[in-house]
Amino acid sequence: MHPLLANRARLGAYLLGWAPLVALMAVLGASQGWSWLEAASLSLALGLFGAFLFLTAWYLCRALPLDPKGGLRAHAPAWIIAAMVMGGLWTGFARFLAWALGLLPGLHQLPTRIGPATPVLAVMGMLLYLAVLTLHYLLAAVERSRESERVEQELRVLARDAELKALRAQLNPHFLFNSLNSISALTTQDPARAREMCVLLSDFLRKSLRLGERPSVRLSEELDLLRNYLAIEQIRFGARLAVAWEVAPEAEQAEVPTLLLQPLVENAIKHGIAQLPEGGTIRLRAALAEGRVELRVENPVDPDAPEPQGLGMGLRQVKQRLQGRFGTQAWVEAGIRDGQHRVDLRFPVETP
Repeated sequence: MHPLLANRARLGAYLLGWAPLVALMAVLGASQGWSWLEAASLSLALGLFGAFLFLTAWYLCRALPLDPKGGLRAHAPAWIIAAMVMGGLWTGFARFLAWALGLLPGLHQLPTRIGPATPVLAVMGMLLYLAVLTLHYLLAAVERSRESERVEQELRVLARDAELKALRAQLNPHFLFNSLNSISALTTQDPARAREMCVLLSDFLRKSLRLGERPSVRLSEELDLLRNYLAIEQIRFGARLAVAWEVAPEAEQAEVPTLLLQPLVENAIKHGIAQLPEGGTIRLRAALAEGRVELRVENPVDPDAPEPQGLGMGLRQVKQRLQGRFGTQAWVEAGIRDGQHRVDLRFPVETP
């Protein structure tokens, strides 16, 4: 659709731009001995006609798009011919308009005055058409730029979604392998508890697959899934594994990426609790502050234990997911302080 006719604001600005041109034509007419009534009447009607006649430049612009590699010479003949045709139409309408207005009282001399002004009107019409044609090329360039930005934005969103789906696809096998290792370790020691773990694992996987189809869930749903997982691990570790929950009620309704805390808790168990003979307590905190969700996973570690292999994978995936969704507004920090490994997450609040 025509870029000016499709936008009222643009059309209004375009017509307003003709006002100085109409005033200039009226002044030129008056300077040639025309009365102000004659000059103003003809200039106003001719300017309004030209404003809409020259909108046809858009179709020439579409038919002959600019090619930076080909230069301007290829289109110059077509532009000149179109300008001559439009200038002729504009001048012809001016002569007809002068004859029609000459029938009115006080304007009877217009038909005789228009003759000497015809060459000037023809040149002016050509120049105005070329100016409007240039405006349309500028509008076409703006539209192409906006379309390119829109397509680029869509591609960025698609790439981000694909990356997040790939990350979630990597996480699910990771959960399963760790859980199966826990069951394998328990089958020879306590088959009954191993069977109980299988039932809990089945329930956990069913819930995780259902939630995994959604890009985000309420924090309360994420924590419920986490409780199921911890119930499985507490069968294995018994009294060695304790969990302290510090969740603000208002934070439970906030939206968080699905399976966000799962890899952090797995790391806390595998590389923290499992390495300590006496076990320890995993502390999970959730709160809202200044329009942000603040999450923390904290667990004791053995300061003398060698650095585990693959400890950073879960944390790296969590960081990538948050940055993919929230960009620079997401903040992730991890480190060991006073024998405690702590991971802090902060990102904007999203309510369902």
